[in-house]
Amino acid sequence: MKLVWSVIWPVLLVLLAGGALLWPPLALPAGFACFIGVIKASAEPAPRPRRTTWLVAAASALALTAVVRFVVREAMPGIVGGGRQAVEQRAVSRLREVLFAEDAMRRAPWIDPDGDGVGSAAFLGELCGESPRRGQPERPTPVLTCSELVTTPLGPAAQAAGYLYTVCLPTATGGWSAMPDASVDEERAERAFVAYAWPAPGAPFEHAFFIDEHETILSLDVRELFGARELSEVPEAFGLSCESAFGAERERFRPWRGKRPREGLPGATPEP
Repeated sequence: MKLVWSVIWPVLLVLLAGGALLWPPLALPAGFACFIGVIKASAEPAPRPRRTTWLVAAASALALTAVVRFVVREAMPGIVGGGRQAVEQRAVSRLREVLFAEDAMRRAPWIDPDGDGVGSAAFLGELCGESPRRGQPERPTPVLTCSELVTTPLGPAAQAAGYLYTVCLPTATGGWSAMPDASVDEERAERAFVAYAWPAPGAPFEHAFFIDEHETILSLDVRELFGARELSEVPEAFGLSCESAFGAERERFRPWRGKRPREGLPGATPEP
């Protein structure tokens, strides 16, 4: 029986390593088995059967090839994809921080032109500590911590971890704007704002994100926006409009992970 096993195990090792070339998940077990096989063959007393030596060497070569293919085709894309997903998750978390900051503006109320005790939403610069606008008082600390704002076609935006963020408010003309000098419809701004996060120029991310005052979170595949099959076909520098999630592009936005909007708005009714 021992003699039979000494003949069979090198053949099984070759079969396992060959199977790993066809089915990549077997690569790591095959590599480990070949490592044990090399140790076992080396431990056999001399003279060792030449057949065993050649079979173990062949299995090791096949297993090494399978491991390299597994790393290149399976492991590395998974690691890169997981990193991208983590950054995109952070982009959504950043938009939720904007939401919480706007909730604070509504509750305070720091911007309240009509004096009804319900604060209006703020532009990004107002949240991030720029000079007070629209009658709001000075504050020792900003409502939202931001990096230095950069200029984009949509308006001033904060940049972090490969994403750009901005806030749009309803305007007196019935539209939306992220420009700090826009004429804001303060009554609508008490209960409405939208914010976007989209990949910065050259950033290798696939999705842009939207949030509104009800914490409706939507995701947009930027490849779909440009009819591209690969991310490399998307223009390096692109932007959205404040109306992107409302206009013709609305059908391309999809609910993010089934997130359901909240029903009420914190601070929407002044406290007695």
